[in-house]
Amino acid sequence: MNRKNDAVAINALDECIAKARATVARNQTPVVIFDLDHTLFDNGPRTWAILVDFAKATGKNELLKSLESTSKYNLPYLIGDMLASMGFHDPELTREAFEWWKDRFFIDDWIHLDTPLPGATDFANVMFDVGCTLVYLTGRDSPNMLVGTASSLRTHGFPVGLAHTAMVLKPDFDTPDLDFKSDATQFISGLGTVVAAFDNEPANCNLFREKYPDAVVGFLDTAMAPNAPPLQSHIVHLIDFDR
Repeated sequence: MNRKNDAVAINALDECIAKARATVARNQTPVVIFDLDHTLFDNGPRTWAILVDFAKATGKNELLKSLESTSKYNLPYLIGDMLASMGFHDPELTREAFEWWKDRFFIDDWIHLDTPLPGATDFANVMFDVGCTLVYLTGRDSPNMLVGTASSLRTHGFPVGLAHTAMVLKPDFDTPDLDFKSDATQFISGLGTVVAAFDNEPANCNLFREKYPDAVVGFLDTAMAPNAPPLQSHIVHLIDFDR
């Protein structure tokens, strides 16, 4: 990724650390919320590998050649947009590729291909070492993605499976992400004082802004679902967690 966080974004990350330390000094527990996909992790390599698998299995050699010459990082949010960026505009191909991708993207087997965003592992560990409870609040669902998610976090050096960490996944695939995260804030608020929250979806960032007005809310400007609402004021734009 060629873009860099600007001074405002870097100062916001430093502010998170300062808020956490101040909260500990008041004998309270600071809490930081992290989304996973497009927030702590670039899941482009997962999508790329699934599409390579699709091209090989279906004998689509031109697509395979294009994928092999295309970066697997920072991919478009939609499969159709990714294919179009490589010159493939056939609706039937898009439908077939999407169905293949959908059957594989939302299961444990491929999660290990995700790559942490620059600085993500270090920042999470700094917040943990300062005394934060880390909450991994993700739209992934527990029945299909809990095991792979835990393994991925551990493999990439994120604090997980320890006191003062929590993985909060959806109970099923069909629950809307925003509804799930809104409901989860009640549980999270009981863990301590939320000092920071990070997500790539504007609707979720707006939710955190409303629920935790004193926290730093960071919008990861990576990829987002279409037709996202505008961000509320006082939400920090980040490219990654590189300080």
